[in-house]
Amino acid sequence: MSGRALLYGVTGFTGREVAERLRGLDIVVAGRDAAGVRAVAGTLGLSWRAFPLTDADVLDEALSDIDVVLHAAGPFEETAAPMLQACLRTRTHYLDLNGEWPGFVDALVCDGALKAVGVMAMPGVGLTIVATDCLLALAVATWPDTVRVRLGVSQAQVVSRGSVASAARLLSPYVLVRRNGDLVSVPAGSLAHAFDFGEGLREAAAMSWADVVTGPISTGVGDIEVYSELGWPGRTSYRASALAMSLTGPRGWRRAGEALAAAWPKSPSGAMRERARFVMVVEALDAWRRPRHLRMRTFDGYTASVLTAAAAVRRVLAGDWSPGFQTPSLIFGPRFMLDEGAAELEAPFQPAEACA
Repeated sequence: MSGRALLYGVTGFTGREVAERLRGLDIVVAGRDAAGVRAVAGTLGLSWRAFPLTDADVLDEALSDIDVVLHAAGPFEETAAPMLQACLRTRTHYLDLNGEWPGFVDALVCDGALKAVGVMAMPGVGLTIVATDCLLALAVATWPDTVRVRLGVSQAQVVSRGSVASAARLLSPYVLVRRNGDLVSVPAGSLAHAFDFGEGLREAAAMSWADVVTGPISTGVGDIEVYSELGWPGRTSYRASALAMSLTGPRGWRRAGEALAAAWPKSPSGAMRERARFVMVVEALDAWRRPRHLRMRTFDGYTASVLTAAAAVRRVLAGDWSPGFQTPSLIFGPRFMLDEGAAELEAPFQPAEACA
């Protein structure tokens, strides 16, 4: 393994844990706050740099000797684009922990430019989108006749302040789904489906997940819907707030969400994380609408993200990459989550009846 990696956002909750797992590599940790970065670097015994993302010349100089960047500093709607553009200019591979779908669209637009300079961009190397991307790819590999997929994600058991803030920024009266290869908006709360996360059928509502952008690239399937577990009362409230947003606009709702995020605990406790799990179910339909199901269980989102992000950096430094916009399952294989010990896959199953 050769080459140098830079982790930007090391003072963040997930960034620091990833840095700890990457010790032993030629890694530089970085961020905007010099004092904070220096303190973390000193604790971990790593080289460090501090620089803003607002000056292209400074960015280019900071990346001049770097082979791969792992970008872990939010809010990604503001920070991802300047870092990706710097990676293009300096011919540096780009990875990030973004889970917000607009960032994937922006990175995909750069596919031609990335290929022209011979570097890779792979956003979403944390739990989002690695777990769902790998699960979709595994399902389509198992059932090659799949023409439509529905993906269900269980309710989050631990949520950090950053996750709440990200959700607030994306509040919208509409959600995105993929239909016949095209991204289509539907009213939020209007699509519901039941998934068996292991304890009987549970209702879920369609949400705008990044897999509607990346799924067709990873699987070749052009009809994709992604759902988050949400019971009838929650879905009713979700639909009502979406209708209100369509009348008033999302700005006020987003401000309220940001206020909630500011009051939210910065990170969940270690005990909470140890107990928490995510369950993801893919329903793969053939041309006759016959459903087949796979279920994957992962650690909490933060532990899984640390494992997969660190593994992605190691693999890219080892030469496991291709130029252009890429997805985890395409480059690292559909079993990436399983190979890194971040998830367990169950055999194909038939959904259980709803619990009383």
